[in-house]
Amino acid sequence: MNTLMQVTLFSKDFIGLSEFYRTVFDLSENEELRSDVFRGYMAGQCMVGFSALAAYEMLGLDPREKGDGDQTALTFSIESTEKLDTAVSESVKKGATIIKDPFTTYYHWYLAVLRDPDGNAFRLACTTP
Repeated sequence: MNTLMQVTLFSKDFIGLSEFYRTVFDLSENEELRSDVFRGYMAGQCMVGFSALAAYEMLGLDPREKGDGDQTALTFSIESTEKLDTAVSESVKKGATIIKDPFTTYYHWYLAVLRDPDGNAFRLACTTP
């Protein structure tokens, strides 16, 4: 079985964006990988990486232009509906915007949809409401 090891967001302010996710979700940094163009934080078994825009060229990728639409949405598991509501509030205090207030999905998850300070979509999900 293959497992997802890392998801990376590219950002002009990759340090600020990494700090947003670190503080809102209490993520621990993988300091061995810290560089002038990268920060990585562990979210369970998966690392959430934050790369400077210079990484596009390093990786041979074309930069995504703002306004191209959503191409990813990170989903963070939250253990209770109360903690999810608190995480939404904390996210907003740190610069996130709410796209969809917490609601119960047709598959019975309690879910909120937000945008981080860079405009990336992310979801908070409680799978056992």
